[in-house]
Amino acid sequence: MNEGTLAILIQWCFLCLVWMGSFDRPLKRWGLTRAGTLAVLAAFLVCTFVSWQLTFLPLQVSLSGTILPLLCGGWLYGRLAEDKRRLQLLAGAAVGMTLFWLRWLFFTDPVLQVWDEAVLLPAAAVLAVFAIARSGLARLYLLAVSLPGADVLYALYVWRLSGTCEIGGGYAQDLLWSAASLWSLTGSALAAARRLFGYRETESSHSDTHR
Repeated sequence: MNEGTLAILIQWCFLCLVWMGSFDRPLKRWGLTRAGTLAVLAAFLVCTFVSWQLTFLPLQVSLSGTILPLLCGGWLYGRLAEDKRRLQLLAGAAVGMTLFWLRWLFFTDPVLQVWDEAVLLPAAAVLAVFAIARSGLARLYLLAVSLPGADVLYALYVWRLSGTCEIGGGYAQDLLWSAASLWSLTGSALAAARRLFGYRETESSHSDTHR
């Protein structure tokens, strides 16, 4: 499978699920509309399919792999509670540095290459955001900024070795959307488990957004 193909497939699945109303409850809780979410997902899908890039030789920055996720992260940051923004900003930086270190470790250590970093990194990212944040909005923000941030650091590291620098390429997009899908599945599984065991955890809109 070519790099970036997995991202397109996951984006298309999210687009269909949002259109069918599967995410209406969390979107409403976060103050988002179905139409707006569909528009954002469509923008990601088009930019990923066309592979639009901003080129400043030898630097290449992907719109769908870097620019759009960071713009979404900035918007999500504005929706967080004001008293938690600085903490979440530091958490995003810490998660991004950790993911960069993991990716660098798997690139430089031949013993660890028996593991698939395409599985490890999304799993590590999701584990980190669930351990740090309690609200779905904060977790999504952390994913939106930490994975592109880690990719920027890794691309700069590779630039020093190869002389080329591609930020947010197809592989980085696969990692980002694999993490997004794993985040969604994990959140759905936890919600189902809470309902099954009769545990109700209220997540009011005031905990996610400022008024």
